[in-house]
Amino acid sequence: MDNPLATQLHELLEAGGGEPMTGGRYLPLVTLDSGARVGLDAAASWILVPDEGSAPRPYTLEQAHSFYEVLETKRQDFDDTLEEAARAAGLPAEEILFSFPAISIVRSVLDKGLPYMTRLALLWVRNTELRELRDAILTVSRSQEMPIAVRELATHLVVPA
Repeated sequence: MDNPLATQLHELLEAGGGEPMTGGRYLPLVTLDSGARVGLDAAASWILVPDEGSAPRPYTLEQAHSFYEVLETKRQDFDDTLEEAARAAGLPAEEILFSFPAISIVRSVLDKGLPYMTRLALLWVRNTELRELRDAILTVSRSQEMPIAVRELATHLVVPA
């Protein structure tokens, strides 16, 4: 394997670490309010494992919106839990934190145009991510479909081009 993190994860899971899921094992890192768990599979790909026994959902750019549940957890709490779990497993916490596809999940939720989820997505964004999400946030700030409070929140988050 060319990816050192994937190699570490593969070895950890092969040794019985992590938890079983349909099709293999994964390392759960964050448990969401719904009971679903976000983690990494042996290839270091992000995965969402629902609590009710549904099939695991691997992260793909096309299906980023299916990870919307992470937005229901405060961002700092999510990031802290992710880092703590990575450290507890003996994995590089910062590398795992920065590999989480936060920007694409937020962008996909903003693109859906659902007011409540849009508000959660806007509140989840880190200042360092604002420039990359500028166009999507600008679109929300101009959308007449959004409640005024959501448009105003988006307006406050728009950074100069």
